[in-house]
Amino acid sequence: MKTHFKITLLLLITAIQVNSQERSNIYTNLLNPFIYNPALAGSTDNILAIVNTRGVAGGIDGSSRSFNFGIHAPMRNTMGIGMKVLSSSFGAFHTICSEGVYSKFVKLNTRNLLKLGLSLGITQTNLKPELLNKMVDLSDPALDSKDLNRVLILSGIGMSYKFDNKAELGLSFPGLMVGDRPLNDMMIVNASWNFIRGTEKEWKIKPIINFYKLNSSPNMTDALIQGSWKEMVSLMGGYRSNGSLIISAGLNFKTFGVNYAYYKQISGMMALAPVQNELAITFGFNKPQPSKNKNITVSDEVIQDEIDKLNDRLNGLVNIDKTNPGLVNMKKEINKLNKDLEKILSRYKIVNNDQIQKIKNLQSTLESLIIKYND
Repeated sequence: MKTHFKITLLLLITAIQVNSQERSNIYTNLLNPFIYNPALAGSTDNILAIVNTRGVAGGIDGSSRSFNFGIHAPMRNTMGIGMKVLSSSFGAFHTICSEGVYSKFVKLNTRNLLKLGLSLGITQTNLKPELLNKMVDLSDPALDSKDLNRVLILSGIGMSYKFDNKAELGLSFPGLMVGDRPLNDMMIVNASWNFIRGTEKEWKIKPIINFYKLNSSPNMTDALIQGSWKEMVSLMGGYRSNGSLIISAGLNFKTFGVNYAYYKQISGMMALAPVQNELAITFGFNKPQPSKNKNITVSDEVIQDEIDKLNDRLNGLVNIDKTNPGLVNMKKEINKLNKDLEKILSRYKIVNNDQIQKIKNLQSTLESLIIKYND
């Protein structure tokens, strides 16, 4: 019997170590990438809190489930700070992680932005005796071993790169160090490209590729495509290489958002975990309001985006003027553009030479159109 208990203990310790490092049921979540990439701290222009949960619908007892909370905010347009609490259950084990997060923004130029992130905290895995198999003797003192209830240091690193608000690339090692174990090579890579359409850039189509290098399960890849309207309504669909079809939908406002993902297992473990549901609820706080009396300083990326939107609208009007005159009320649309340009000039302190030149070109084209339609 002693041998049996030793074997039981060995299996338990092995499983708890794997579970505490793997957490693939958390780090493969689609709706909250802040969970695994600390570089995303401060990636919004307000304080953002997100509650995220994922679990199996039906299936066997003890299936993996997770519940996570995170909050982050930008600081001085040069850094981000935040914290996250990750909770996961798998079989008889429950793991909880608490981490503080810091990110640094590196503006390479007006079109390239690099963010570097670091997370540091603690992780603890507990054994739930009520979920142990009946073959295990709960009176066995081996179950009280300190190895089954340890607090370990946890850290991770990440990187996020954006090019011209179109290309996005992420790289993270969410469990780089766990306790005194060697550096962990668990890795997550994300790549996407934004195809923006519409006269006001209201439509966005985004192909997404995610790659997960995990510890104790096969590597996985996501192939997804997401469509959104005004960043408010979004739909996403695709396939995960573990045999899952994925469908997601979201509704997001300035201060509140709800996003849902449905994972349908069509091969492999279908009988054990046919369906998984993921839900994320976001809350935005203290969104900065533009000053009406003086210029404010924001990132070049924000200013560039607003200038590009005006430029696209102006080009659209010029094309209409050439090909379909009379299709729209040109005088009315030109006045709107002129007022929006004045708002940008009064709202922001613009010092970038490229942006100043683009504004001069906009003003010149607008003036010529104003003269033409006021005659």
